[in-house]
Amino acid sequence: MKFTLMQGELQKALHVVASVVPSKSTLPILETVLIKAGSEGTLTLTATDLDISVRSQRSATVEQEGCVAISARRFFDVVRELPDQEVSLIGDEGYLQLSCGRGRYRFVGAPVDDFPELPELLGDKLVRVDPQKLERMIRRTLYAVSTDETRPELTGVFLEIDKGKLQMVATNGHRLAQAAIHGSFKHEKELLLPPKALNQLLRLIPDIKEEVEIGGSKSYARFVVGRTELYSRLLEGPFPDYDRVIPKSSPLNAVIQRADLMASLKRILVLSDSQTRQVKLTFGANLLKILSEYQGAGEAAEEIPIEYDGDEVTIGYNGGYLLDMLKTIQDNRVAMKFESSVSAGVFRPEKENSEEDMLCLVMPLRLPEES
Repeated sequence: MKFTLMQGELQKALHVVASVVPSKSTLPILETVLIKAGSEGTLTLTATDLDISVRSQRSATVEQEGCVAISARRFFDVVRELPDQEVSLIGDEGYLQLSCGRGRYRFVGAPVDDFPELPELLGDKLVRVDPQKLERMIRRTLYAVSTDETRPELTGVFLEIDKGKLQMVATNGHRLAQAAIHGSFKHEKELLLPPKALNQLLRLIPDIKEEVEIGGSKSYARFVVGRTELYSRLLEGPFPDYDRVIPKSSPLNAVIQRADLMASLKRILVLSDSQTRQVKLTFGANLLKILSEYQGAGEAAEEIPIEYDGDEVTIGYNGGYLLDMLKTIQDNRVAMKFESSVSAGVFRPEKENSEEDMLCLVMPLRLPEES
């Protein structure tokens, strides 16, 4: 194989694929990047850890086709330190030699036939989505996944395509985040995606303007982001019936300035239990009292104005959960609906969006005097 391209283009491609390469693996081939110089000036780089695979293409001047697998970490560490000049590469399955300026670097190759094949998902193109909308949907749900490995179905984000709506849902049993995009989606599909794949997708989205293509099969999901393909093994379900836990009607309503609540929570949580992060919220006539007290640390109390005209209600919440939720809402005002001090609180942006919507549900904590 023999090809040339600019250092910047090679570094960008390596940066995309190298992030999925495990630092250490019982299978040494997984620590490599597969480099293929193909016809029509196409350079393809592929990396995988068997659960997540990334394949990215770049344009190059290809004089001779070929394929080689070399250490991803060593190759990337050299390439990113090179000057922004043309890079020449030549080799075969046993080695790859890189030349740039006055430097020469030779990398030992691994058996190409040992490199795992990527899954074939031909004919499973489901939807095309605006990248910025997709990014918002991921960020509005990803934070709510569970880290409890005893319930693997809760450790991923549930992606559902149904009746003109593409939505994502995540829950850990104590909070739930839901975000949706409305559009002319014709297919029906359910995919349970691992957080690692979605974090990788977030790395790819900012660099493109064209729509992201989403496909899926029984065991894999596939995302096409510009010149890069991301494959992910799906988690095993079934995902819980999340719609059943979302209240259909809530008689108590409050509207809160997002910035005011976030600022108060950040200060008050300093003096909260580091495990439960419990805060006490008392809703009164157009006033919200926020209290935290923890033996050995102290106590904190603040009041902020809100819009509320119901009966006085005191609710305990995990303040960290509230902060996580508030960070994903872009509207300045947050609408909260709840039924009582022991029912779930549902939070949304006050202004509805015809193309996108979201909600976050947070379960209350039992306050000490209620025990």
